[in-house]
Amino acid sequence: MLNKEPTLFIFEGSRTEDKVVQMLERNFLGEKVALTCVYDAEIYQLYQRFKEDNFALDIVNLLKERSLQNAEKLKDCNRDTFAYVYLFFDYDAHSTLADDDKIIELLDFFDNETDNGMLYISYPMVEAIRHYKDMESFKTLTVKCKKQKCVYQNECLDKDDCLAEPHYKAFVPTDCRPQQVNVNSFTREIWNELILAHLCKMNYLINDEYVFPESISNQSIVFNKQLEKYINHRCPRVAVLSVFPMYVLDYYGISKLQEKLDEYRSHIQY
Repeated sequence: MLNKEPTLFIFEGSRTEDKVVQMLERNFLGEKVALTCVYDAEIYQLYQRFKEDNFALDIVNLLKERSLQNAEKLKDCNRDTFAYVYLFFDYDAHSTLADDDKIIELLDFFDNETDNGMLYISYPMVEAIRHYKDMESFKTLTVKCKKQKCVYQNECLDKDDCLAEPHYKAFVPTDCRPQQVNVNSFTREIWNELILAHLCKMNYLINDEYVFPESISNQSIVFNKQLEKYINHRCPRVAVLSVFPMYVLDYYGISKLQEKLDEYRSHIQY
């Protein structure tokens, strides 16, 4: 899907997401690929807003309603202005509004970047892009995702310890390589490794093969596999997985991205 047509990125938040995309453009994409706007609320609040209007809302008009900054950026725009629309949100299963059925419904609605838009979800949240040490350990890296929303918590002998664990945002900087604590320090080499790792992890989640994928899988498949393998269990977890490498795969396609990563892949063992 290489293109230079008008593209809109919609972020859940304004801080980490925007920094990640800036560094991705600088070190890997090589150009500014989209206008960016912030929804400034969780995915479950996005769901509520669309549900109120039976999913008939125009996403660009909704963004204008959300903030003056969005309204200024989009003052001469409507949905037809953009050939492609992408939404980047967190799974955030510990949210008071969290509900996996809502995610399923949203992924079904936002399933085409040229129509309603394409929704990408980070598991458990945007900080997943930093949560990496090496290819070997990343393969099976999972984290708890429900905590106080876990339906089994009253039967769990470790409930108190589980609820007392630090928030994922606080935990990641102590469980990644030093050069990945700050997204602004990501180099082309780091991006190469992270993109490869997350795409191999996505393929492992879906096909049980920890190799670069041979085909592109949609986000509904990714979520359904998270449900099947990790979420719908007595101690709900998710496989750590970032939206941004998945977007890069969709952006370039299998063959073009393989070409960009081939030199790097030739000296990495996994």
